Order: sequence, then structure tokens, then C-alpha cells
Amino acid sequence: MEFNPQNFIDSLQYMGKGMLGIFAVMGVIILSIVLLGYIFGRPPKSKDEQ
Repeated sequence: MEFNPQNFIDSLQYMGKGMLGIFAVMGVIILSIVLLGYIFGRPPKSKDEQ
């Protein structure tokens, strides 16, 4: 097994795309959780319940 620096440089493009995909999916999941929190969140308490 030998180390070829050019192969490492060439693979950075694929690693970058993979990292971008991971962060994009995480962003979509976080955004959907926040959106669901706003839609189905608890209604605000009225003055009588406090």
C-alpha cells in the first residue's frame, strides 16, 4: 500500500460534496422540526390559567 498525494487531492472534491450533502440534510431536518414546533406547538396560556 502506497500513499499517492494526487489521489488524495482528487478525492477532496467527492468528500466536499458528501459533507455538503450531510449539512444540507441536517438543515432540512432542523428546519422541519422548527416548523412543526410552530405549527403544532402548545397554544399560549390565557390569563385565567396563570
